[in-house]
Amino acid sequence: MPLHMDIMPIQRLVVIVAHGEITADDLANNVKELIEAKVSHYAKIIDVSSSHWVLTKEQIDAIAERLRGDPDSEMRAPVAFIVSANDEGFAQAFAGITAGDRPVRLFHSLHQARRWLEELRLAA
Repeated sequence: MPLHMDIMPIQRLVVIVAHGEITADDLANNVKELIEAKVSHYAKIIDVSSSHWVLTKEQIDAIAERLRGDPDSEMRAPVAFIVSANDEGFAQAFAGITAGDRPVRLFHSLHQARRWLEELRLAA
């Protein structure tokens, strides 16, 4: 499976790691799992540094809209993407689309991403 997800309830964190080629169906299945797990209020670290996404902007827009769900639902948690230095395609597009919905940033290391999420948690 090209997308692996771990849910850590004690930390209120979801970690998703993508490997290889990721299709719209792969992402749709992962989004379905996220929605069913009811973890929209958990912070997320999404490591896309070892993946290649074959998605159009329209597909990314549709996934972002599905994740938004009900505008009256609980606040969306921050998302930290880990990207490779030479490829920020999917993460950059998704961050641009959802920046008004939640805090979202791109990082080049897990350490930086975790530190940012901890800073947000402490500030809240």
